[in-house]
Amino acid sequence: MCFDVNSKSLAKRYDISARIKSNKHVCLSFYEIIVEAPEMARSAQPGQFCMVSVPNSYLRRPLSIYKSGKNTLSFLYKIVGKGTEVLASLRPGDYIKVLGPLGASYPYKDIGAIPVLVAGGTGIASVHFLASKLKNKGVLFYGAKTKKELLCLSEFKKLGWKVFVATEDGSQGFKGFVTDLMKEKIKKDNIVYTCGPTPMMKKVIETVKDLKLKGYASLEEKMACGIGNCQGCAVKIGDEYKMVCKDGPVFSMDLL
Repeated sequence: MCFDVNSKSLAKRYDISARIKSNKHVCLSFYEIIVEAPEMARSAQPGQFCMVSVPNSYLRRPLSIYKSGKNTLSFLYKIVGKGTEVLASLRPGDYIKVLGPLGASYPYKDIGAIPVLVAGGTGIASVHFLASKLKNKGVLFYGAKTKKELLCLSEFKKLGWKVFVATEDGSQGFKGFVTDLMKEKIKKDNIVYTCGPTPMMKKVIETVKDLKLKGYASLEEKMACGIGNCQGCAVKIGDEYKMVCKDGPVFSMDLL
């Protein structure tokens, strides 16, 4: 079934029963699930997400689009509770309900500047899809608690991106927070995109504003519906409240 989506989105959204092509363990508690969704794959844009069902659970989970193939969509997720444990137990050939693509995308066409991506945790999924679409190759700053939680590094290098890593325990790359590493290397001709934990993104936004750069942040909030009906993901943007699912998840940093 197809619906017209809100005016900020670049595509239509679909609500389908999608066949799982693969559901593989990546590392630690991280998994990648790939579903067959030709219509969604053709219309998905970087920064958008889907609401994915979990068997025997009333609410779907919002997952950023990680990759878009010819007929498939891929999502990264982390086991954090019973719902994602059930999701990880699903096998190829099983079916799950998928609603999407949802939300507004990152502006990424004809940007001119050198792009900088700053990610933490599964926020790497959102910026990976972006990196695959950007014509200008730039720099990725990626942070994690330990090297065992780092994802997709070889894929970014294959795409032609320069990669800088920060780990809090110093097990790989810079020892400390990725925002401190970014501050050392960011330049005046950069445009910044970020997705990850809220404290990390707040620091990124502060740095971007201090340097008077252009930037976009994909906010992470709990969602129940994904289309703005439940009002559960409201955040204050300037002097008014916006729905992360419908008005975002991508917002210009000068509004945050």
